[in-house]
Amino acid sequence: MEIISLKNCSQLIEFSKFSSHHLIPTPKLKYFFVISLLLIQLNINSQTPRETRAVWVSTNYKLDWPPPTYDEIIQKEALINIFNNLESKNLNTIYFQVRSNGTVLFKSSLELFSPYITGEIGKFGGYDPLEFAVQEAHKRGIEIHAVVNTMRVFSGNDNSTKNNPLHITQIHPEWAYTKLDDKSIWLNPGIPAVREYLIELIDEIVQNYDVDGIQLDFIRYSENQINDNSLLNEKSQNESTEDWRRNNITKFISHLNQKIKVTNPKIKLGVTPIGIYKSIPNGRGMEGFSNVFQDTRKWLQLGIIDYAVPQIYWDAKTNPKFDVLTKDWVDNSFGKNIIIGIGAYKSEVINEIERQINITRALNASGMAFFKYKNIEQKRFYSFEDKALPTEMPWIENIPKLAELNLASNFINNKILLNFKIDRKLKTDNGYFALYECDNFQINSNKNLIKVFPNYISEMDFSILHPNKINYYYSAIQYDQLWNGTSTESNIAKISIPKLKLIENSIEVYNNPVLLKNGNTSVLLIYSNLEEEITLYSNKGNNTNSLLSKHFLKKGYNEIYLNYDLLKYNNAIINFLKDNRSVSLQ
Repeated sequence: MEIISLKNCSQLIEFSKFSSHHLIPTPKLKYFFVISLLLIQLNINSQTPRETRAVWVSTNYKLDWPPPTYDEIIQKEALINIFNNLESKNLNTIYFQVRSNGTVLFKSSLELFSPYITGEIGKFGGYDPLEFAVQEAHKRGIEIHAVVNTMRVFSGNDNSTKNNPLHITQIHPEWAYTKLDDKSIWLNPGIPAVREYLIELIDEIVQNYDVDGIQLDFIRYSENQINDNSLLNEKSQNESTEDWRRNNITKFISHLNQKIKVTNPKIKLGVTPIGIYKSIPNGRGMEGFSNVFQDTRKWLQLGIIDYAVPQIYWDAKTNPKFDVLTKDWVDNSFGKNIIIGIGAYKSEVINEIERQINITRALNASGMAFFKYKNIEQKRFYSFEDKALPTEMPWIENIPKLAELNLASNFINNKILLNFKIDRKLKTDNGYFALYECDNFQINSNKNLIKVFPNYISEMDFSILHPNKINYYYSAIQYDQLWNGTSTESNIAKISIPKLKLIENSIEVYNNPVLLKNGNTSVLLIYSNLEEEITLYSNKGNNTNSLLSKHFLKKGYNEIYLNYDLLKYNNAIINFLKDNRSVSLQ
């Protein structure tokens, strides 16, 4: 290490190379991921922010996935790229469509496998798409729900699908009716056997896959031309047709909820209804309640669903208005999660999407969901600069005994090594560790969530590209599959960057800065006894100074990265405004 003396005991230290900033696989870490430690980080409260940030990954018509190829390697790579992108955007929930057109993307004893993977309906490929999606989502600490197109079992022009002799409408034509205008085919929920069949189909998913939730789409009748007259219908003489239809859907959801909660008590059951429950001023249009017989408000009140994602796919300027409908849904949540569906596929919506996010927050919604992935693929969310965990659903389970989590740390071969130690008996099944960077060594310091990953990983290591301080502080918490904290917050692990620590220890005159040089990058290491503001000038002579930059110092050591090469200025001056002094670098 070369030290060059500068006027007033300022110093220049040349680092041979800054280490790259990424996580390296260890024997206990079978995949790698990237952490971006920002030079300027948002300070947040010590409690982790909660907000469900979801997106639909649509598979019907291959809207988002799979790509237009039957090469399974390319298919899997495409899904990994989608999930990586969502993680980088700080989204935390995926609604993955697994049933459309009466075919499925999972192993089922009841329905045909989708032709989208192999090109042939009913032919299973070399991998299980839902199993693969669940594994990849959970690796990234992302929740995943299986989305089921419930009552609509065919739409579009691919008649080979509906004409397959093993399609549900061919096996049981008496269960279905056709909507005359678009020739879509719908199951009749007024027939008890239809409801029982769908419950058995969905329970297959819950039994065989580690999904976090089931989401029911098209959980309704078609909006008009309903030809559901059948000798198989179960109808009371005292019911109107409208009430009967609504009760058919409610019965189905109630029985489904009972069934799948026995199979997996932690499963979340949600619906994505029409965005207008009943028309209200500035919120008028097709109604879920009257036009398609969805009584979502009753489902929430009865507690037979855990969340609803109303499809409020309009802007905030015209009728129906986004903010008006959002408030109507949140005000009638009955204590359950209301996650607002945002129509990112519409130009008038994508142009105000940050505003819509802020509206959902101001109205205390549980989060937001974007339809669909392709429409946000290139979108940077300025509202999601920090990570968040999904909103809790505390009514689903009692929070178990809190385990004690210990975080051990070391610095080896220019890498930070973290080890997560917890009693095996208290390690949550299908749980996660959340890693935080803390401001300081105090247990109540502000902390920033930087990574969520499965708790079967007990060790990780990573390096920091541009260390902007001498000491880094980390803590961790264990969460279960429902995002309840199942451990106390760990101890705070302190890691000192050895090269910067050596510089700190070598400084004899604390009031003078140190300049670190790496190529064209300049880094100032400055100690301050108080919170301070400094300005950097280039001295052009004759008392004419040119302002280069301004910076704020915290009390203690500060590392400031400059986006210019300070050494190219023969005379550079640092002014300390509060301390009323100057340091000249010559």
